[in-house]
Amino acid sequence: MKLDRIKIDKYRLLEIVSPVLGFLASLVVLVIIVVAVGESPVKAFVAIYKFSLSKSAKLATILSMSIPLFFAGIAVAFAFQAGVFNIGVEGQYFFGGLIGALAGIYFHFPPFIHIPVVIIFSMLGGALWALIPAILKVTKNVHEVISTIMFNSIALALLNYLVNDPLSGLGKGKSLEPQTAKIQSTALFGKINGFFRLLGWNVPDYVYLDYSLIVAIIMGIIVWFVLFRMRYGFEIRAVGTSLDVARYAGMKVKRLQIAAFLISGALGGLIGLQEIFAIRGYYTYNIASGLGFDGIAIALIGRNSPLGVVFASILFAFLKQAGYGLQFYTSVPNSVIYVITGLMILFIVVINEITAGYIKALRKKEAL
Repeated sequence: MKLDRIKIDKYRLLEIVSPVLGFLASLVVLVIIVVAVGESPVKAFVAIYKFSLSKSAKLATILSMSIPLFFAGIAVAFAFQAGVFNIGVEGQYFFGGLIGALAGIYFHFPPFIHIPVVIIFSMLGGALWALIPAILKVTKNVHEVISTIMFNSIALALLNYLVNDPLSGLGKGKSLEPQTAKIQSTALFGKINGFFRLLGWNVPDYVYLDYSLIVAIIMGIIVWFVLFRMRYGFEIRAVGTSLDVARYAGMKVKRLQIAAFLISGALGGLIGLQEIFAIRGYYTYNIASGLGFDGIAIALIGRNSPLGVVFASILFAFLKQAGYGLQFYTSVPNSVIYVITGLMILFIVVINEITAGYIKALRKKEAL
């Protein structure tokens, strides 16, 4: 038993190595690029430290930035676990955010009811926007990558119309800054900065650590429990590992894939919580875009694990801050960070494939 445990830990350690090596390899590339543009690597790393890690406020900013990134990563990761490529998280959080905002505008509840209601409606909106691609996949075999990308564009066009016309809170006519009416105060997310200050972490008021962080923690725990402590989660992972084996075992593959798609969309609907209900207080389709696609990278780096997604989302937030630091303190352009992020993903995927092949060879050798 002890020997088997050591073997399992050895394999798990090898699986953890790939993202670490990918990150280190990307740092080497960063040094090469910094030298190529005529800047000192030491100055570049000092700039990154100053802008990202030097003060408690900087660390709090990274944590705040990581909240929507976590929702994006966990949404994509859940779908990946079932072998479903949900590339439509972008449209799902735009649509989910609108549905949640409408619940915050037109429903009348006390805060302890209204806040859970807008969270639930945001999830329902995201799941609703994932429904048609899910049905098309399992009934007509329409590839979800194509359908979800198309639904991203449809979502943006539809929301542009809705927020500019029937749901506009700015009166008649179109606007360069379209938005809905203001969300009622009972549905707005309060900050929890004071809680962290009580713990000794000096988080300034301008940093948004709000109820969305609590929602992220709760959802992360729920997703982990469902995937790794419930039979349903085992079936989801089995479908993602091998469709044929899952079918042979009597699992209802199509039903599981639709459910995974809808849950992924529901999680994606939470991405806009912080910006809509804590920062802005109204909905606009000009909320931060691209987070759905960031979620794909975060899920890959986090190896589709809830805990891995936590670290990957914080890493992504750190890289975004590091880019600002490079631009502010050095002559290295901010766009370098996008290059580093892309290369990091490439390195991790390649190293992961090499590691997986090595583990497979080890297991085959031990079985002989």
